[in-house]
Amino acid sequence: MASAEEIAGELRARIRSGDLQPGDRLPTMAELGTSYEVNRQTARQALIALKDEGLVEYRGGRAGTFVRLRPTQRLVRARSMERDELGYYSGPDVQHWRALTQTEVDHTARVPEDIAALLGVEPGSPAVVRRRLNGDPEIREYRQLTDSWLHPAAVAAVPAIAGDSGLGGIYDRIEEWAGAPLVWEEEATSATPSPAEAEALLLPTGVPLLRLLRCSIVTEPPTGGGPLVVEVNDIRMSGEQFSVRYPLERGPSARWPVTPATGNFYTPVTPADPGPPGDL
Repeated sequence: MASAEEIAGELRARIRSGDLQPGDRLPTMAELGTSYEVNRQTARQALIALKDEGLVEYRGGRAGTFVRLRPTQRLVRARSMERDELGYYSGPDVQHWRALTQTEVDHTARVPEDIAALLGVEPGSPAVVRRRLNGDPEIREYRQLTDSWLHPAAVAAVPAIAGDSGLGGIYDRIEEWAGAPLVWEEEATSATPSPAEAEALLLPTGVPLLRLLRCSIVTEPPTGGGPLVVEVNDIRMSGEQFSVRYPLERGPSARWPVTPATGNFYTPVTPADPGPPGDL
């Protein structure tokens, strides 16, 4: 008698090998029960596991469960700050993208812990955030959510960025105030989408978010002090539809000609003992 994990593993392998193609119907729970000598609940758990991974979709009723058609290749998003007659945009692939919803400005939002660490404020402190949905007007699935978290000092110095920021948007207003160009840094990570994010981005069950956190920095604020992160842009998009590409530079320690290696990186080491698991 097989477990749900074993059944899911065999079906998963058939999907990944191409034995089961997109659009192919999977065995029903009754058929799986007969083949693997398991009850209906075990068969159901196996199918749910594949659905949660985004490999299959349930079409309801007697239709059954089918291998889901997934993008065969991702749109590679080259990351750079560009500019045209509308202002700044992030990469040559999205120049034609436009706002799909009106920008929502929230003046009473509480800063999440990871955003707070980048913005340099206390977690849970109040801040202004500008939320919007952008996308390709011609391709329905090509879209992203953007939450623009503003540093309170920047809002105090440039009140327009907390409302109608005018032509060129908040980056033009900030650069006018700073009298100098913004500097940007960005990191890429991933996340599990909330139900609202999945709905806005048209994500099937099991598809993760590709998440980019971009910091906008004024290196010498007119108000004095060191560099100020005036904004953190929290960008979320489908991890199935998109990937990002950055240039990877040689660091100073890897300048050519390189120093000959003196050890073997691939010699296995024993990981440190993590100790007993903590309470959840």
